[in-house]
Formats: sequence, structure tokens, C-alpha cells
Amino acid sequence: MPRTSCPPAYRLHKARNVAVVTINGKNHYLGRYGSPESHEKYAQFIAEWKRNGQQLLPSSSPTKALEEQPLLIDELILIYFRFAQSYYVKHGKPTSEQDNIRQALRFVRQLYGSTPAKDFGPKALKNVRQAMIDASRCRRLINKDAHRIRGMFRWAVEEELLPVEVHRQLVCVRGLRKGRSSAKETDPVRPVPEAHIEAVLPQLSPPVATMVQLQHLCGARPQEVVNLRPCEVVVEGDVWLYYPHSHKTEHFDRDKVIVLGPKAQQVLRPWLDRDPAAYCFVPAEATAWQRRRSRRKVVKDGSATKNVAGVTRTAKRKPGVRYTRHSYCNAVRRACKRAGVPAWSPRQLRHTRATLIRKTYGIEAAKAVLGHTETKITEIYAERDLGLAVKVMREIG
Repeated sequence: MPRTSCPPAYRLHKARNVAVVTINGKNHYLGRYGSPESHEKYAQFIAEWKRNGQQLLPSSSPTKALEEQPLLIDELILIYFRFAQSYYVKHGKPTSEQDNIRQALRFVRQLYGSTPAKDFGPKALKNVRQAMIDASRCRRLINKDAHRIRGMFRWAVEEELLPVEVHRQLVCVRGLRKGRSSAKETDPVRPVPEAHIEAVLPQLSPPVATMVQLQHLCGARPQEVVNLRPCEVVVEGDVWLYYPHSHKTEHFDRDKVIVLGPKAQQVLRPWLDRDPAAYCFVPAEATAWQRRRSRRKVVKDGSATKNVAGVTRTAKRKPGVRYTRHSYCNAVRRACKRAGVPAWSPRQLRHTRATLIRKTYGIEAAKAVLGHTETKITEIYAERDLGLAVKVMREIG
């Protein structure tokens, strides 16, 4: 039967003459019916049931016998992922972290699925890490996955499923260092040369070209550009303010504002003349532009298209209501191929703007524009000005 939001009832078990509550098909006996102690235990069960998505964790029942089998890794992964499915959600949709956790725990389950969770120690984590290396995962991703694995054990300690010593031991495992392991390395994200940006723009549809120009000017993240709507832009004064309704750090209870200067305003202005709640950049407009450019004519029933040679082609799937960061990136990469320049992704535009601001105005200015809370994060995006170092050392070195 489907679950309901109504909590299980406090009842009298006539055969035993005690209070009982049935949760997920299992009876939990609470003591003498009507006693304050039984009502207290019932309240504890219901609080736990609500907090864990209408279920109880293995150790939640006070009637669990000590001689029962210990919690296995397989069982821990199952109940933790149920928690992750309800926790890593944004605006009613699962975030990418759910899949990241699934991929990380896959290695743990393959090697230690039948092992008691309390016996998973530093050596086990290192063995899992080695399995990731053998699977050709890069060093940075392995370190992130190891952090996700430790996160599962930290959650288990919070829920009193495991002793705190289990997590403390795993924290002692240091991350892989560059050049000191056999894990493969990936190239860092670099700024896009201005010449490559200019070469790609003519190959893009108007919506995508506008997104590239806007992101290049304001240093926003790709997701913040594709989600832009007129109702979120305050068009007042010589500087406009864009307040994204969704952004990367909103779960930290932080506000995000993106400042749009005169150049960004000029690029964005034509795309604000639409329904305030609609997205500014719509794939359907890019599709229509591509059809006009290729001189295709749409058949009346809309099921196919014809080019000037009269060749009928089946229409592609219906365009979405907005771009995603993946479709935005794919459009840019295809344009790079047509322009004959090395492929780059929209997220590199944020690095390009950060580097220019740091070179001209300093690291604190770059930090303010990007919306970072710590300077060390900005340093990842904004490359150091090698030319300034050369100039200084030419004079004093």
C-alpha cells in the first residue's frame, strides 16, 4: 500500500496487554498501555519515523536484541542513500550529488559489502581508493569520492548507528597528493583566450551567443545564465542587479547578486522584452533561427521539414523551455569545432573574467564580482599575473 503522511497509531495489543505501534509492518512494543512511559516511547518512534522519510533506522528500535547481527556495509549504504535521496534535492528535483554518491559507494559495496560497517577502517578506505585508481578515475575525483564515503560514516555516527571511533579513524586518511600516487591527473580549468571567444560567436545561434557574451562580461556561472528571467533583473540606475532564484550556494543560506554593467545591459536588453516569469534564452528560438539560416520550410502538420532540394527529414524532439548547462556547453563545443578553435566550455568564461579583474583591480575586486566568501577560492578562478612578476623582477632582480 502507498505510504501516507498520517503517522502510525498508538494501540493496545490485546494478547500481550501492552501498548504497540506498527511501523513498516513491524510491531514495536511500548510498555504498559496508557502509561506515560509508553506515550513517551511512542513519541520517540514517530519523531524518528518522520525524520527518516517514514521509516526507522536499524538501531531505532529499543527492542533490538544485542545478539542480532551487526550492521553491514550493504545495509548502511542502502539506508544512507535513502537519506541522500531526500536530502540532496533542490526545488523538488534531485541534484547531481545523488549520482556522485552512488558512484562513490559503488566501489565500497563491491569490495566490502558483506563486511560489518564498524570494521571499515583506514586500510579499507585506502583499498577502495586503489580500486578507483585502477578504474582510471582522476586524483581530484578520487579525493572527492573519499570525502563522500567519510560523509556516509559521519552520518551513521550522527544517527547512532556506529561508534564515533569509526569516523575518526577514516578522517586520518590523507588525500592523494599530486605526483605522489599513480592516479591520473587532469588539466586545471584555464581561461579562454579572447580570440577564441570572438571566433566562436559567429557560429552560435543568437540565444547562445548572447549567453556567452553576457557570461563573459559579468563572470556568472553557466547555470545562472541559462536560468535568467526578466523578473529577476532590477533595471534601475546605471548598474543593473540580477538576483538568481537558484544558485550553487543557496543551501548555505547565502544570497547571490550579479552586477550587470553598461556593456552587459546592452547585450541583455533585447532579451528582457517577454513574459517576466519566462526564461530569456529559449532553445526553440535557436531552432527557428537554424531553420531560417538553412532555408528550410516547415510542413503544415509540423511532423517534418523540407530543405530547398525537397528532401524530407524527420523533425527532432521538441525543444525544452530553457537551456541546461549541459545543452549550453554542447552548443558551444559544436561551435568551436565549426570555428576551428580548441574546444572550450562556458565555465571557463568565469575564469577568463576573474583573471582580467584580478590583473586590473586586484584579488579583492575579483572576489567581490564572483561572489566568493574566501579569497583562496577566488585564486582558483583568477590566474596570477605573470607579466607583473616579470616587470618587478626586471627592475629589482
